[in-house]
Formats: sequence, C-alpha cells, structure tokens
Amino acid sequence: MTVTVLAYDTAHPGDTADLAAKLAPFAPERIRKLALLVKTEGNADVNDYSREYGLLSATLALEAKGGPALVARSTFLFSTGCEGAMTPFGYVFIDQADEGAPAAPGGRALAMGCARSRSLLPHEIGRMAHAEIAAATVEAAMRDAGVTRDEVALAIVKTPVQSFQKATVPVDQGRRVTSGHAKAVGALGAGIALGEIERGRLVESDFDADHALHARRAMVFSGAELDCVEVLLLANKQGAAGDLTIHTGFMTDMLDGGAIRRTLAEAGCRLEDGVVVDPAAVVAMLLKVGISPDGRLRGRRTTIRSSHIDMDKHVRAAVSGIVGSILGSTRTFISANTVHQAPPGGGICACIVAPRT
Repeated sequence: MTVTVLAYDTAHPGDTADLAAKLAPFAPERIRKLALLVKTEGNADVNDYSREYGLLSATLALEAKGGPALVARSTFLFSTGCEGAMTPFGYVFIDQADEGAPAAPGGRALAMGCARSRSLLPHEIGRMAHAEIAAATVEAAMRDAGVTRDEVALAIVKTPVQSFQKATVPVDQGRRVTSGHAKAVGALGAGIALGEIERGRLVESDFDADHALHARRAMVFSGAELDCVEVLLLANKQGAAGDLTIHTGFMTDMLDGGAIRRTLAEAGCRLEDGVVVDPAAVVAMLLKVGISPDGRLRGRRTTIRSSHIDMDKHVRAAVSGIVGSILGSTRTFISANTVHQAPPGGGICACIVAPRT
C-alpha cells in the first residue's frame, strides 16, 4: 500500500472541480481507501450548512469517479471555519493497493487507516458509551492501517453532537450536547485507544472537567452532519511503501511558533529566518490549538473567551497568521478547542513531508 496526499482548492463549499482534477490520474479500482479532510468557509454555527453542502458535493464527485463502491471506501471529515489567513481547501488521502511497491528507503513511511462506527443513539451521545465507541473506532482504524499504537502519529476523529435515531430514553429527550463536550468525549475515547488514558479511570464527571486527562496524538472535531464516529488514522509504518512521513509536535500555547518550526525542522525541512525554504516539501500541515480556560495568554488577559465572537474563530484567525508566516502559504488545516487533546491552552501540530532533492 502506498499513500498519496494532495491538496485541492475550492471556490465555494460545493466546488469539486479541483478535487476531480487531482483524482483524475488514479484508477478507482486501485484505491483501497480514500479520505477527505476539508476546511469550508462558513460561520460554523448550528444552522450553517456549508459542511453538508460540501459533503454532498464531494460524495457526488466521488460517486462520479468510482461509483458507490468508492464512496463506501471513503471517509469524509469536514470542518467549518476559515477565518484569518486561511484558504478554504481540502486534503485528499489516497491509499493505493500496490503489492509490488518497495518499502521506503528509511524503513518507515506514511500509512493510513479509516473506520466508521455505527450510528449512535440519542442517549449515548456525550456519555460513556460515546467515549467507548470512539475508542473502538480508533482501534478499528489501527487494524485497518495494520499498525501498532507505537506507530500511530495522529488520530483525526470526527464525532457527532446529535443522533438521527429515535430517542429511546425519555429523560434524554431534549438534552443538548455542545460541540465542545462532543469533542471532549471523542478525545478521551481516542486517548483510551492509544493507551494514553487509563480506561478504568475514566468517569463521565471528568468529561470536559478534568483536563489533566488528555490524549497526545488526537485531533478531534464535531459536527451535526453525522451521527457516527469517523476516524482517519495516520502512522509511520515499518515496511510501508512511499516517500511520505508524518511528524508531530506540541505547542505550549497558540503563540508557540517555535514549536511549529521545530516540528518542521525535525521533519527534515530547511528554514531560513524562521521561514520554510521549500514549502512544496510540506504536503500537509495540520494544527489543533486552544486557549486556557481563563482566557489568558502568556499571563495577560485576552477577550478570546469573553468576546461576542466565538472563541474558536479568534483562535483560527490568530494561528493562521502565525503558521502562514512560517510556511509562506495560506493553505493550512487549523482547528480550535483542544479539550482533552492537550494540556489546557496547549496544542498539537503535524506535518506530512516529502523528501526533496
């Protein structure tokens, strides 16, 4: 198996012209798994349907490419919010069946695994069952990739905030689960699967409360367009083919550009004056960044949590400028709210790189 990662731009959430062009060279029957990780513009509110529009359009584009069979082998991870210096775009991950391909010269190369859970019931969302389902889905993605916990670099998890199923427990009818709470539960589940959180220690009262509990290799976002858990898992697999590798680093706060630079340098990218010399070597850049619960940054008060503008929008706008100045590009996937994905106020960054001559 050989993984290819390509970026495609969108003129609007339903635009799939560049996606179709990037997929044109690939024979559908040779695609083992495909995943889309997409940033759409929109206000990211509950009644913002840019994700649904983008999801429907992408589904139709993949069906036109390879029929329902290709759609069934595909994972769709759509996230809204392109504030600041961020281009609306998507990454397409293509895992091709390629039995004759030689192993990567360095011994390890990028591998991907995908998994989708069953539909969650209304009384399960936001509860322990939700965390257990998220953990099982991450574990299924590891099996799909054929990797061990130690080989996993990043688990990208999309988790629901509501169910499309009929409520079966009357007391739960009308109970609202926030986007942040859903992310918290998904992250705790991922942490269990990756061996970073002890399963027996987790209780529901810790959800979005005990922030000492956190995964270290998960990026989690939520949406109302799905009622299941979907996972795209990325790893550096021993014996895998291809020339791509993934590297992760940890940010102490949203201003920690040094952590981004260190991650890129450790991945083999050359920087001069803090800027990547060859941006084309960075085939994907992913960040998940938060703000401390008190809204303070480097000891000083901000309005990120007290503003009438949602705090995630503040974070995406600020971080897009920082990472853009390092990459010299506006094409970066940035998601906010690291609840249970990093220490409070911290973050995680990841880059997928190709060797350059």
